[in-house]
Amino acid sequence: MGKTVITADLTFPAVRRALREGRSARSLVLESMKRAQAVADQSVFTSLVPESRIAARLDEIEARKADGVPMPLYGTTFSVKDNIHVAGMVTTCNSPAIAIAPEKSARVVQLLEDAGAVLIGKNTLDQFATGLNGTRSPEPLCRNAIDPHYIPGGSSSGSAVAVARDIVSFSLGSDTGGSGRVPGACNGIVGLKPTLGLVSMSGLVYNSRFFDVVPIFARTVAEAMEVLGILKGYDPEDDYARLDADSISLSPVTIAKPRLAVPRKADRTFLGDRDAEQAFDRDLDVLRGLGADITEIDYALFREAGQHVFQTAMVTERLDAYEDVMRKTPEVVHPAVRKAIEPGFSYSGLDAFRALYQVQAQRRAARRLLVPFDAFVVPTIPTIFTIADMLADPMANNAAMGTYTYFANPLDLCAISVPGTGRADGMPSALCFNALAGHDAVIASLATAFEAASAKTKA
Repeated sequence: MGKTVITADLTFPAVRRALREGRSARSLVLESMKRAQAVADQSVFTSLVPESRIAARLDEIEARKADGVPMPLYGTTFSVKDNIHVAGMVTTCNSPAIAIAPEKSARVVQLLEDAGAVLIGKNTLDQFATGLNGTRSPEPLCRNAIDPHYIPGGSSSGSAVAVARDIVSFSLGSDTGGSGRVPGACNGIVGLKPTLGLVSMSGLVYNSRFFDVVPIFARTVAEAMEVLGILKGYDPEDDYARLDADSISLSPVTIAKPRLAVPRKADRTFLGDRDAEQAFDRDLDVLRGLGADITEIDYALFREAGQHVFQTAMVTERLDAYEDVMRKTPEVVHPAVRKAIEPGFSYSGLDAFRALYQVQAQRRAARRLLVPFDAFVVPTIPTIFTIADMLADPMANNAAMGTYTYFANPLDLCAISVPGTGRADGMPSALCFNALAGHDAVIASLATAFEAASAKTKA
C-alpha cells in the first residue's frame, strides 16, 4: 500500500464554485455518497445513511430552498462519529455490546441539517472513544489518509479520514483528551476543539461531562470556523452549556505582534523523532516570520493537568456510560480499552472529589500563567507511529499521542490544530494553538495566518 493522492473537490470553496458553474447540489451529495460507499470495507464508517433517506433529504432541502429558507451549508456533506446520536440510526460506539436506537438526533446534527448540509454516515472510532490512535477497534482497521501504514489517530479516526480523503466536506467527532486534534494532525487537516460548553453536547454518549466537547474536522481553518458559527450557542437542554455561549464572538481579530507561549526546550519531547522536532522548529520560524513574540514557559502544569484524562479518579466517570458492559461482558471490550477504563473501579468517592479540587486549582493556575499571552503553542503530536508500532506497545504509545493535547480540556482551554510545514518523510506536521476559554476567535485568527504562511513554504 502506497501513499494516497488526495483530491479536494468537496471542500466549501469547491462546492460553491461548482454550484455557481451550474452543477446541482444533488449531484455533489450523490458523489459524496458514492465515495463513502466505495470505502465501505475500509472502516472509515460504521454505517451509512441509506440512499432512500439521502434522496428524501435532498427533496426536503430543495423545497426549503425554493421557499427562500437560508441554508448556508447547501451542497455540502458531513459525517459524525458513532457516539453522536442520529435519529433512525443505531449508535454503537464501535462496540458489539452497544446498540442505542435514539429517537432524536443530537442537537449538533439537527443544526447542520437545518443549515442545508447532508449527513452521509457515522464514522468509526477507537472503541468507547477511548484512545488516541485509531487501532482500538474491530478489524479491518481504519488507516491514515496519507499513508495507510500509519495510524489515523483517534479516537475520532473515521471522522478525520473521511475529510482528509475528501469523502465529505467536513465532519464531527468528540474530544475528551485530544480526539479532535490528534486525528486532524495525523491526517493533515484542521481539528478545531471549541471552548467547553460553546457547542451543545445534547445527544451524545459521553466519556466525561466535565471534559467532553464536539470538535470539527475540515480542510481549512475558515471552513472549520464556518461550521462552528452554525453550531455554537446556548442549549437549554445541555446542563453543561455556557450561559454566555451566544455572546462569544467568532469574528476574526487582528493581532499585529502575537504574544505566544511555547514549552521550554527542555520540556519538549519528540520520542527521538528528529523529523517531528525539526518540523516544530520550522513551524516556530514561520510564526516568528509573522512577527510573533515567542516566550518559553514551564510545561509542568500542563503535564500534570493532562493526567486527569486517564491517570486520576476522573477516569471513573467513563463507567457512567460503560459500567454494565465492563461488568457483565468485559470480553467484548477491546483489551486496551478495558485496561484504560478498569482502573475506574478502584477509586473512591473521596478520590474523585480530590481530583475535582485539583482540576479547579490547575485551571486557576493556567489562567494566571496564560493571561499575558494570545496563545500557548505546542506541536499537536510528538510523533506519528506506524500501525505495527502502535500494536506492539498499545498503552505507552497511545499515551504518548496525548503528550500535547491531554491538558486542554481539564484546563478549560479552546484549541485548534492546523497543518504545519510538513515533515521530511512526507508525513504531515501540525501546530496546535491553545487559549483561555472564549478566545476561540483569537486562536482561529492566529491559525489562519500560520496556515497561509506555512502553505507558502510548501509551494
